[in-house]
Amino acid sequence: MNDQPDAPRLPDTSAASVEIERLSSECRAAPEEIEPQVRLWKAIAALEQWFFINRGADDNPRPYAIAAEAGIMVCIYSSPERASEAALGAGLTSGDEPMSLVRVPMPAALDWVVALGERGVVGVTIDHPRVGAWTPVANLPRLRQDPTSSS
Repeated sequence: MNDQPDAPRLPDTSAASVEIERLSSECRAAPEEIEPQVRLWKAIAALEQWFFINRGADDNPRPYAIAAEAGIMVCIYSSPERASEAALGAGLTSGDEPMSLVRVPMPAALDWVVALGERGVVGVTIDHPRVGAWTPVANLPRLRQDPTSSS
């Protein structure tokens, strides 16, 4: 994997999930403004890894996705706890059987979802349904952290 030591990463903790939720609230409070959305998606891209609920086989993972008005959205999660909560709420697991999660480090997670865009996925949504903010797949390459950037 291409580790980028100069790119700040948020640890995968409940604190990171809470920060994403806070930034999403800022977006909902000012839906016409771009800056809150940029801050939110930069924070999401700064996670060390993204978690996906696996709907495929362990050796051929397929991320959980939803049908939205804009099209198919892959659900990404900021923590295993958020993914488990969503899976229980959507009836994907009873909580008694083990749930298959896929943990993908950044920036490989971005690359995977961008590749899914070539198969018809139009966007990603974070911590659905708790947060549910989304962005088009076409925006994801812009989130790739540039290791030569000082910002």
